[in-house]
Parts: sequence; structure tokens; C-alpha cells
Amino acid sequence: MTQIIVVDDDNTNSSLIKMLLELDGFSVETCEDQEKAEAATTSQTQAFVVDCHLARGRSGLDLLRAIRAGKTKAPAETAVIITSGDYRREEESMQLGADIFLLKPYPPNALSQVITELLATGGTE
Repeated sequence: MTQIIVVDDDNTNSSLIKMLLELDGFSVETCEDQEKAEAATTSQTQAFVVDCHLARGRSGLDLLRAIRAGKTKAPAETAVIITSGDYRREEESMQLGADIFLLKPYPPNALSQVITELLATGGTE
């Protein structure tokens, strides 16, 4: 089963994403910050869905940097989807190595579709 880590400090949002992804057959763990996400990561983690804006002024882009630098237990090429309600974060997200940037709110099926496509093509190129 595909293992996904969702990182979002909004409990309602992360619970909804978890439920929708699990209905599509994914195994999902939710984390509210980078530290918990790094602790939950294993070599079997296949994708991250990371909110750009986390609590206490933290940025999900810091987690993206750590993944791409090989500083987590997940492979550096693990698929990473950055989400944000601020379209101005897209360019920076993509430059840092995000596979996809999704502007919130996105359609409920969009995330599952993106993850399925990324995993089918091998994630980061």
C-alpha cells in the first residue's frame, strides 16, 4: 500500500485529506509540523503532501529542502506535493524541488490523481 505523509497544522484539513486519500487506497499518516513528519518518515514513504505555511511561522518548504538534501529517512527523490492558498509560493516551491504545487482550494480528486501520476512516473525526474 502506498505510504503518504500529510503535513498540515490545520487538523480539519489534514483529517479531510487523510480520509479522501484513504478512500482511494493510500496509507496516510498526518503530522502537524516538520519534526513530526521527519520522525514518521521511513524508507518506505512514497510521497509527502506538505502545506507551505505551518504553525509558529514555520514553512513546509524547510521540509522540502530536508527531503531533497537527503536529511530524512525517505529517498531524496520521494514525491513532494506542496499546497498553499498563496499562488506566489509556486515558483519558489518548484525551484526547491517540489514535484507539484497545488493551489488551495483544489478539487477533492486532484490530490489522489496527482499522487497516482507521480508514483506511476517515478516521482522527481
